[in-house]
Parts: sequence; C-alpha cells; structure tokens
Amino acid sequence: MAHPALSLIVLSWNQRHLTERCVTSLRATTDVAYELIIVDNGSDPATVDYVHQAADVAVCHDTNLGFGPGMNSGLAVAGGSLVAFINNDTVFPPGWTAPVLSNFENAGVGLVVPAVTAAGNPVSVRTTPGREAITLVPFTEIPSGVVYLMRTDVAQALGGFDQRYEVASAEDLDLLFTVWANGLDVVLDERALIEHESQATVASQLSNRGALYRRNLDVFLDRWSSDVPDPALLPDVDRDLVGGRLREARVAAVWLRRLVYERRKLRQDIAELERARRPTGWRGLRSR
Repeated sequence: MAHPALSLIVLSWNQRHLTERCVTSLRATTDVAYELIIVDNGSDPATVDYVHQAADVAVCHDTNLGFGPGMNSGLAVAGGSLVAFINNDTVFPPGWTAPVLSNFENAGVGLVVPAVTAAGNPVSVRTTPGREAITLVPFTEIPSGVVYLMRTDVAQALGGFDQRYEVASAEDLDLLFTVWANGLDVVLDERALIEHESQATVASQLSNRGALYRRNLDVFLDRWSSDVPDPALLPDVDRDLVGGRLREARVAAVWLRRLVYERRKLRQDIAELERARRPTGWRGLRSR
C-alpha cells in the first residue's frame, strides 16, 4: 500500500500458531488503510515460510536479534503515519482501531496502549472493555508493553526501542520513560481490549528468562537513576520541560531500585535460612 495510515509490526520467533492467530485477527479487525510488517527473528523454516506468505512486508533475520532490534528493523521500513508494535501472542477484537487511533488527534499524546486481558503489570489489565481513555501518571502508572502505538515519525526520532537490553524485557519500560521525558503523554485506552496470552513466547523458549529479566532491569535502573540520564530527545522539545521530567524519572527509578534490591535481599535471606535449617548431609529428594 502506497500510503497506509497504520503500520502493524508483529514480531515472530518460532511459535507459528501464535503469529498466525494474531495475523488472522488483525486482518479481520483493522478497519483503516494499513500495512502488515512481520519481523521474524530466526525462526524454524515453517514459520519463516508463513511469514513470507502472510506479510505485506516480511523482514527476516537469520538469528534472534532480540525484541528491540527486531521491532526497530520493522520500524525502519514502516510507511504508515502511525505504527503499532505488537507481540504475536495477541488477538485483536472488532472495532479496536477507531477508538485507539482517535487518541492521536491530541498532539500531546506520544504513546497509546490498549487494555489487555493478561500481563505481568496489572495497570493495563482488564476483564471487559471500558469506556475511557486514561492519561497515565508519568513514571508512576506503568502499563505493560504488549501493544504500543505511536506516531511513526516520533518513534523514529526517538530511535525506537533502546538496543542495550538483551533479547527481551525492560526495553518497553525504557521507551515509556523516554516518551514521558520528552513531555508527551502515555494513554491507556480501555475501550479496546486485546486478548493476550502472557509470556507465551518467552516462557517456552527462554530457559534463563529470570536471570535475563534481572539483568535488563539492572540496566534500566542504572540508566534512569543516574545523575545524567541520556534519553533520545525530539528536535523541538522544550529543554526546561525535559529537565523537570528527568528529575521525576530519576526519583521514580531510585525508589524502584530500592524496592527491587530490598526484595532480592529478602529472597536471599529466606533461601539462606532454608539452607541452614536442612539436616546435615541433606541432598534433597531423589527420584526412585
């Protein structure tokens, strides 16, 4: 399509059935001019074949580049004025497009997230569609990064997802903070409820996801709790506004860091206490 209103970017990594289900729902429910970009991160041959058949634009990598680089490679070829970054373990309902896209009539909106049926963070989780589009409190009300919608030029100017985060996790949180740091609003639109099978891809394909999540979260906390965070800035952004937003971001990150580290220390203390209570020579249960 020469001039689509919306570029849909779906990230694929094996699990063809998830991508196929997501794509089927998008084809059936997206009621504006759109292009479907599927980015494949080194999947098995059957999944890659499907990607080439199903996509308007297929971007296929030989290996898994990770979430951020994968999505950014889709952003690089996006031709729509708006772009949607979509996890493939989602199903879209009829009528989702109009309410979500209407938020961008407000020039101050930088990022829109629809509600989802499941996610690790409850801020954007709903059981039924709502009636409101809610402007979230910067650096405090954190929605899950299942589906993000942005103006394409804004997403490109901000560099998309920061690629310092390995494989997946925390890059969505980093982009949220970057949008807020630029003085833009993040809106949760309850009127569109996306079915989401939480962690359907990472749970089955990443055996070290716990360690990966902790490492990426540390990268995020180190960056945003530092005295001089370095987010990408839009060319025409008010620098005084940015300064105030960065101070807010640092306060939020410092508190989050404290909570995260206290929780880790508590878990370590509990584990050490359990080990101390074990009888001498105890080796755990053995299968017979």
